[in-house]
Amino acid sequence: MKLVTFKVHTEARIGALLGDKVVDLNSAYALLLKEKGELSARRKADALLPQCMIGFLEGGDESMEAAKKALAYAEKNPDAVGLDEEALVMCQCTAKLMAPIPRPGKVYCTAVNYYDHATERMKDPVARAAEIKRLKSLKLDVPDVFQKPPSLVVGPRDPLIKVKATEKMDYEVELTVVIGKEGKYITAEKAYEHIAGYTVMIDVSARDQGFPQDVDFGIFKRDVNWTKGKGMDNAGPMGPCIVTSDEIPDPYNPPLRLKTRVNGQERQNNTVEHMIIGIPRIIEY
Repeated sequence: MKLVTFKVHTEARIGALLGDKVVDLNSAYALLLKEKGELSARRKADALLPQCMIGFLEGGDESMEAAKKALAYAEKNPDAVGLDEEALVMCQCTAKLMAPIPRPGKVYCTAVNYYDHATERMKDPVARAAEIKRLKSLKLDVPDVFQKPPSLVVGPRDPLIKVKATEKMDYEVELTVVIGKEGKYITAEKAYEHIAGYTVMIDVSARDQGFPQDVDFGIFKRDVNWTKGKGMDNAGPMGPCIVTSDEIPDPYNPPLRLKTRVNGQERQNNTVEHMIIGIPRIIEY
C-alpha cells in the first residue's frame, strides 16, 4: 500500500493511493463493516483507522490489515459513498496530500552516509575511487546522527520558504524509514521487523549557517551546528506517501533508487546500496 495523510476542507485523515486517486480508509472500512452487519461499524473503524497516521501505526498488524481490506473494498466500489454520504475515492484536487506523518515523534538523520557524498569534493576520479575503497575497508559502523525538529516537516507540495539568514539554501533527497513497531535495544537482525514502511524527505540545509568554512566535510566531520544549519522552518518536505514494508521487504534487493530533479534536470541519482552504514545498523545504533 501507499499510505497518505490528506486534508478535505480543514480535516486531516489517513488514506491510501489508488492510482492517482485517494481512498478514505476510515470511511471505506466503516461502510464495509456496516454491509457485513457490524453494529458498531463507525466505532470500530475509528479505532483501527484513526485520523492520525501515528495512531494508525500504533495499531500494528490489526490496523494494517483493516487498511488493506478498506482499500480492496474501495477499489471494487469506487463510486460508493460513506456512512455520512462522503466520497470514498477522491481526486487529488479534492483531497490535498499532506506529509504522510505531519508531526512525527522524532526525526533522526545520519550525516554523510553515502560514499559519493563523502568524497564529492574530490575532483580526481582515480583518487576518489581510491578513497571510496579505503572507506569500505574500514567497515565503519558508528553513524554520525543528528535530529531535526519534527515541527519543520511539511507536505510534498507545500511552498518551501527561504529564510532570510541564508544565501546558500541547499537540498538533498533522503530515504526515510518509518518505524511502526515499538522496541528497545533493537538488534540489526531484528530491525526490519520494526519498519512500517518507507518514504522520502528533502533534507533542506542552510550551508552558510552552522557549517564552519574550514570544517572537513569528510566522513569524520564534527563541530557542525546541525540545528542551525538544518533546523529551519519548512526544512523537511516529506512524502507524498509511505510505501508499506510488505511491498519492500528488502530495500537492498533490488536497491531503492533516489533521484532529484529540478525543473526536469537531474541533480541526484543514487541507490541505497551505496550507503556507508546500512539501515539495520542505524536502527540498532
